[in-house]
Amino acid sequence: MKLSPLALAVALAPSLTLADQASEPYEAPPLVVTRGTQLQQPAPASVAVITREEIETSAASNLVDVLRTQAGLQIRDTLGDGNRVAISLRGFGENAANNTLVLVDGRRLNNPSQQTADLNSVPLGNIERIEIIRGAGTVLYGDQAVGGVVNIITRQPSTNQAYIEAGRGSNDLEAYRGNFNQLLGAGFSLYGSGEAKHADGYRDNNNASYSNLFSRLRFDHGNGWALYEYQTIDDELRYPGSLSVAQSHDDRRAAGTPHDFNDSKTQVHRLAVRQNLSSHWDADLDVSQRDSDGIGALFATPFTQGTRVDTISPRLTAHWDSALGRSEWLLGHDHTQSDYELSSIFGDTRSRQTLRDWYSQLSQPLGSQLTLTLGYRNSEAEDHNLTRNSSQTEREDSSSLGLSWQANAQTRVFIKREDVLRFANIEDNAFTLPGVDFLRPQTGESWEGGVEWQDSIQHYQISLYRLDLEDEILFDPVNFVTLNLDKTRRDGLLLEGRRQLSADLQLNGQYSFTDATYRAGAFKDNDVPGVARHTASLGLGYQLLAGLTSQLEANYIGPRYLSGDDDHSLPREGGYTLFNVGLSYEVQQFTGKLRVNNLTGKQYDSFANYFGSKSVYPAPEREVQLSVGYRF
Repeated sequence: MKLSPLALAVALAPSLTLADQASEPYEAPPLVVTRGTQLQQPAPASVAVITREEIETSAASNLVDVLRTQAGLQIRDTLGDGNRVAISLRGFGENAANNTLVLVDGRRLNNPSQQTADLNSVPLGNIERIEIIRGAGTVLYGDQAVGGVVNIITRQPSTNQAYIEAGRGSNDLEAYRGNFNQLLGAGFSLYGSGEAKHADGYRDNNNASYSNLFSRLRFDHGNGWALYEYQTIDDELRYPGSLSVAQSHDDRRAAGTPHDFNDSKTQVHRLAVRQNLSSHWDADLDVSQRDSDGIGALFATPFTQGTRVDTISPRLTAHWDSALGRSEWLLGHDHTQSDYELSSIFGDTRSRQTLRDWYSQLSQPLGSQLTLTLGYRNSEAEDHNLTRNSSQTEREDSSSLGLSWQANAQTRVFIKREDVLRFANIEDNAFTLPGVDFLRPQTGESWEGGVEWQDSIQHYQISLYRLDLEDEILFDPVNFVTLNLDKTRRDGLLLEGRRQLSADLQLNGQYSFTDATYRAGAFKDNDVPGVARHTASLGLGYQLLAGLTSQLEANYIGPRYLSGDDDHSLPREGGYTLFNVGLSYEVQQFTGKLRVNNLTGKQYDSFANYFGSKSVYPAPEREVQLSVGYRF
């Protein structure tokens, strides 16, 4: 028998006698921001946090360069320059874009289509930190949080300040960036940022032109805050397409599709409010609208598309102290409506999807530094294919159970079991097999556990996981249809460590093993294409002089079967190692950054697929970017 959302919420809620006479407050340091609420209890998950300082010392100019070295994370970058990427956690290939959720302050960047999240829409200068939650996040975050969540937290300066930056780089790159924060008085503040860049690209027909304007008006008061954000993005990109192996040998800079392009314009509105209701209760409301329109051509065939996503997310949180420690409870609702239109030679598609979710999570200390986490989500997806005049409603329940044990001051152990869920998106359901109007939801079960050890100079973590999926949703580009796959499984191991070798020298590294396989069907026991079993990275940071830091990175991507090669017609594509270096300099109000990607100028393919023959996407060789900035 299924419980109603409200019944489960009450079951997971505290007894509501939040006694003020509790014992001494529990003061564990905050770990992650979860759904806009800073929870103090340790999360039963493998979590990595990239700080503002680490972003600065990397000398990176885009978000992708910052993410490449993270354990368990693989990036599919068809152009090799970070302009169109899909992030994969837990071993997803072609369908990575819809199985890793990307958030900005809790707002979804994922699309209700097969498009990847636009990472370029988040300028690095706006980011305070990045939290990577590796593993299932369905209960707290809902649809698409199957392999994990990348949550980007933006900056909120507390003083008047401004910054401008100009940069030049390889392939005629020009970039101009800036941001400011102005305290207006009476609790009001105004933050704004802008970015414009243009590059010819490594290959022919690879020009990129991009602009991004962002503004935030915020009001802080004694019992909370409220803000309004507006963002406008203009993104123009030409697609060089794939090459045959012979074409790549003749001229790796050539364009396989010399007439393909995509021009899009996006506007985002967001209103967020937090109110402290009492010493124990907080309320949050987040309302956003994202509207994108684009035109382009694929294989010289024109198309137009439009996407609109409206979301409203109210949340209620409670916290209270007892002799066992600090308890926390969260109750929330997500309502997301997505409208999508696509017009191309394959036909016209007009669809609407409405997602309605109730969720709750309780974090309860059990004593002896042991914390229990219980969660539940009730999800409903209502799909309307306006072109076919058909509709369907699907409902699924998800639950989670986790334990986190702080064995001593340095050691934490965790284990977690969670249901995972992904509904077919609007575009998935638009391109199904004949006789199939709507795909089945993708469901599954995730198990993970790990040990974390740290002190003032070092941090180490090992984690293991298993992810079993039913009805995995995958787009087949050969037949241009979206399918429910047979059973699949992901097993994996993550090792990572960081040590401060001296006051000026830091070493960090990671190794990831990912075994993604089909468990049934025609490709039973075959590896999932496009997923490397082995990845690793090593980083060395050194303080050369006062204000001058350097960062050397080595990233290894192991062999993998070509995307689309489910029956393993070809051997695994060979692995490769890339070296990157960054220099960051700050003196008084001036800053300078130098970043060199692919330091050795290695020739490699950023992406390759197999549709009867092998096609490749040659990646850029050595790329240099230099920028200078001034702080007011």
